[in-house]
Formats: sequence, C-alpha cells, structure tokens
Amino acid sequence: MYPDASSRSAELYERARRVLPDGVSRGTVLVNPYPIYVASGAGAWVTDVDGNRYLDANNNYTAIILGHAHPTVIDAVASQLSRGSAFSFATEAEVALAELLCARVPHFERIRFCNSGTEAVMTAVKAARAFTGRPLIAKIEGGYHGAYDHVEVSLDAGPDTWGPASAPTGVPYAAGVPDSVLAETVVLPFNDAAAATALIEAHGERLAAVLLDTLPSRVGMPAPDPAFLDAIWTSARKAGALIVADEVISFRLGPAGNLHRLGRTPDLTALAKIIGGGFPVGAVAGRSEVMDVFAALDGARPRVPAGGTFSANSVTMVAGRACLELLDAAAFERLATMGERVRRGFRAMFDQLSQPGQVTGDGSLFRLHPHDRPLRGYRDARPQGEESAMMGRVHRELLNRGVYLTTYGMGCLSLAMTDEDLDHLLDAGQAAFAAARAAGRGSGAGR
Repeated sequence: MYPDASSRSAELYERARRVLPDGVSRGTVLVNPYPIYVASGAGAWVTDVDGNRYLDANNNYTAIILGHAHPTVIDAVASQLSRGSAFSFATEAEVALAELLCARVPHFERIRFCNSGTEAVMTAVKAARAFTGRPLIAKIEGGYHGAYDHVEVSLDAGPDTWGPASAPTGVPYAAGVPDSVLAETVVLPFNDAAAATALIEAHGERLAAVLLDTLPSRVGMPAPDPAFLDAIWTSARKAGALIVADEVISFRLGPAGNLHRLGRTPDLTALAKIIGGGFPVGAVAGRSEVMDVFAALDGARPRVPAGGTFSANSVTMVAGRACLELLDAAAFERLATMGERVRRGFRAMFDQLSQPGQVTGDGSLFRLHPHDRPLRGYRDARPQGEESAMMGRVHRELLNRGVYLTTYGMGCLSLAMTDEDLDHLLDAGQAAFAAARAAGRGSGAGR
C-alpha cells in the first residue's frame, strides 16, 4: 500500500533529497509524500523498485504510444547503438525521419529537429519573430507550452490575479520573471471568439505569432469551438501574424496530427513526444518560406542560428522512425476507439456513483474533472474548493489499485493496452472515486 515509509521508493527519495533540489529532476513526478521509483516497463505496465505493478495511463506524459520497450523500437535502437549514438556530423537517419514526417503531413514542408517540446516551442517563437520582425506573441490562458518564460505566462493564474475574462492579465509562473516578458505576451481566453479577435486586432501591428494548442491539457482538454478557430485564423491572417501550432501532445490524435483532422493549416508546428519513439526529441515544422529563417541562404548567416549537441542524434532519429512507421491509420483508429470506450466508461461511472463529474479529451487522451459545471476554458477547468484534494485522493486510491495516472486526472492510452487493461482502468477508477469520496466525507471535506 502507498505510502509505505519502509519501501524502497521512500528510501530512494531520502537519498535523492540530499543531491537533488526537492529530490527530483522534474517536478511532475512528485507525489506526496514521496515519488514512486520505477524499475522497468513492458508493454502497458510498469514495475516499481518494490515490485508493485501499475497500468501506465500516464505514459511519460503522453510520450509513449506503442507501450514500453516495444521490440521494433528496441531493435532499431540496438542496431544504431552498435554503430554509435551521436556524432558531430549529419546522418541519413535525420533525413529519413524528416522525409517520413513531411510525407505524412501536408503542411510540413521543412523540419528542424531539437531535443524537447520546450525547445521546439522556443525555436518556433524565435522563428516567428525573425520572420515577421515583430516582438509580441499571443497564447491561451492556462496553456502549457514548456518551461520558457514567455509561454508560461498565465499558466497557473488564479482569481485574485487573472483579471477580466475577455482580456486576461498576464501573470508570471516562475519567480523573477521580468515585467518585459509580461509586456511581450498577450493572453487569450480559450473558446472565446470575440475576445480573441479583439485582443489580436488590438496588438496586431506588433504581434509575431499566435501560439495555439487545440486540445490543451492544462486548460482542461475542452474541444475547440470551430468559431474560435475561425476567429484565430481570420484575425491572425489579417494582422500579418503567424499561427504556431503546439502539437507536442495532440500529434498523437491522428496520422497527421490534430490540426489536419480539423482542416486547419498553421504556419509552424512544434512537435515532440511520440515522434522520438520514447527518446528525447523536439522539432519545428512548417512552410518553406518561414522555415528559411534557419537557412544560410546564399552563404549568409541564418536569421535564426540553431544548433544543439544532441539535436537529431541518431538514436532518437531511428527510434522515432520505427515508432511512426507503426502508427498507420488503423493504429490511430484503434486508439480513438479505446479512448472513446474509456471516456464513455468514466461518464457512466460518474452517473452510477451520483458523483458530479465529466470527462474531456479526444482520441487516446482523456481528462477527469470532479465537477459538472460547463467547461469551455481554463477558468472553468481550474479546481475550485475541495476539487484538488479530491483528485489527490483519487490518485492515491488508483495507485493502490494498480493504475498510474497524472495527479490532476489527465490520462492517455497506448497501443499495448488490451481490453482487459481498459477494464482494469475503469474498475479501478470507479473504486478509487468511491473510496476518495468516502474519505472526503469522513474528514468533513466537501460538506
């Protein structure tokens, strides 16, 4: 049972706190009172250092789509490792993965690889500024785009700081962010076409790009309103600003990503996660005219010089190609079918428990919300009252039933999952919500 002060995970955390701030290298793995340390993963399941097994419905925050230790990826990586991992040279592996992506996505004409989703977004923003000669970017309130000051603005704003709904105040996420960063970032409310149009028009002459995730996890994963998308595209085009799509997560929604499914064409797209086959990766893709900011045209210095010691390293390139080659239309159809079964199952669970709740998401992605208020954007999804505590109890109850989900209720599926695995997820979810609700009533919470 978690927590167990005598466990190997608890012991490792005590060691880690002596050498790592907060005992971890990324805050997302923290669980109170200690993180779980994984020893191995195979298919849909992981095993921790104490021998406990969990159905992995987190999948390294959506980066794993085939399941852990997929044999095709292992073979590709092992073959490459025998020839070397990274070089101060270009390699054919980089060309092959770029060709695969450009052939798959109509609006990908050129690609530049990097090492993470954060780097991809940073690089895309630099490219948009270089191409337009403008300083400002616009982003969605509550939208997560990696660890970069400008795109973290209003990531976690609250009622005391977030300002008017139609014109959100820019709020820093990390301490020490200069006021100039806030002045260079325009915050848009998700799914509010009129407000987005007004804000883009107001800053149009200085706006380089609108950064958009069409299924933003931290905003609650509400479906994008077509009228909102129309407003973004129309007003950005009119202003001469680029549209930068963040498909770091949503690229797992279809063979060519989510925007292609929605019939929309961005100027640039930031990629990561599944295109690396389980290894660190990032990329910027887009139309040639814009991507030329990275090129040394006619021998001149590029407008945006971009390097990176491990960018396009051979191991990531062959792993990504091996993964994507297995992700055909049938694979995405299966993932979507699995995802709809899970979302439908959790909706039925809330009904059976007479528990306020709803499920958002699409394809292989879902997010659980312990409330039933209308959900269109960040302010609707942000936890109120006892909701965060409730989801914390649900997370712990799931751990003790062999399921690993994010602490805030977002989950994703992998192709390694079976029908029995999905049954286990739903059964564990229903028991976890029932136990978490009972524990909350016992403590007086939510009365």
